[in-house]
Order: sequence, then C-alpha cells, then structure tokens
Amino acid sequence: MRPVKLTMQAFGSYGKRTVIDFEKTNQNLFLITGDTGAGKSTIFDALVFALYGEASSVQNKKDGIELQSQFVDYDVEPFVELNFTEDSGENHREYTVRRVPRHIRLMKRGSGTTGESESVSLIMPDGTEYPQRDADRKLEEIVGLTKTQFMQVAMIAQGEFMELLRARTEEKKVIFRKLFHTELYEKIVEELFQRRKGKKQEIDGIRTRCQTEIS
Repeated sequence: MRPVKLTMQAFGSYGKRTVIDFEKTNQNLFLITGDTGAGKSTIFDALVFALYGEASSVQNKKDGIELQSQFVDYDVEPFVELNFTEDSGENHREYTVRRVPRHIRLMKRGSGTTGESESVSLIMPDGTEYPQRDADRKLEEIVGLTKTQFMQVAMIAQGEFMELLRARTEEKKVIFRKLFHTELYEKIVEELFQRRKGKKQEIDGIRTRCQTEIS
C-alpha cells in the first residue's frame, strides 16, 4: 500500500481541512517532524483509521467520538480520506477510502446535538463504490494485512516497537508470509507433504502384501 494523498477535517488536532500530498515532493522518504502536540501522531492515526476504522495505537484503540476535533464546531463533519495505490507499472491500481468516525453533530431540526454513526466509502480503481457493509473486509484484503500486522511492520506506533520484537515465532511467520507473498511456497510444501504421505501409505501396503506372500 502506497499513500498518495491524505485529507483530514475535524479529526484529532486538525480542525480545518488539511491535505497532505505524498506525491507532490516526488520522493519515497518522508520526515514528519514538529513540536510536541503539533499533530504528528494524528497523521498516523488518520492513515490507519482510514484503512481499519481505528487509530494507530494498538493499546489505545480510539475509533469514535474521541477522534472528533475539539477545535471546530459541531456543524463541521469530521472525516479522513485516503488515496492509495497498490502495485506499480501496468498493474497500478488506485483506491479512495473516505471514513467518517462516530461523532456529535448539530440536530437538523431544533437546537441541541445528536450522535452520528461511523460510515465508510471505498471507491475502486474503476470508479465504482464498493458495498459499505463489505468495505472493511475488502480493505484488509487489498492491503494484505490485519491492523495488528500492519502496526507491527508498516507503521509502528511510538513506544510499541517491542510488540514486534516480542511477537511469537508463529505470528512473525504469518506476517512475513503475507509481506513477501510466500503463500505459494507454503502450498508447495503442503502438497509435497501430502504426496509423501500418500506414497508412504502405498509402500506400507506393498510391504504388507509382500510379507503375506512370503508367509
């Protein structure tokens, strides 16, 4: 997954509509720097929230009203929109996901506020919108990693690097298998194992028949 453009509004420390264009500088390496409280972590929160519906921290799973910015009025809808691509060259595909967190908004009639539920919109490379009820599952399929795996290898939140180091061997195997697309080799190993098992059964059968004939 390669981010192309990130748009945030009324999200975390970003009240006004803010756009980060990752292609504007035409480079592959980025440094996100600033004073404490400047909104660096919110950028990572927005990226992960767009893909998985939760903020970036594994330990502090913000996924609702707590993500709504306190620097704008309730009449401003909070949202995160991420344009990202998969693969490159002839297989280049671009997706757009727009996610609105659970938030408080002004009532359309009368005075006061009311709660609004989360919504997600996934636009496919051909311009069609994927069914909302299946969008989360499709996003995980496109990225190829669960949120936990994504946070262990692609975007490790501050202070949580030890989670990757402490991960069990089997967990690391699953992560690296998805990262390097080695599922095919796992299937080959399983196929060879099954063939070996079948041949062993044939040999055992032949040995039994031979022993019977000898007797």
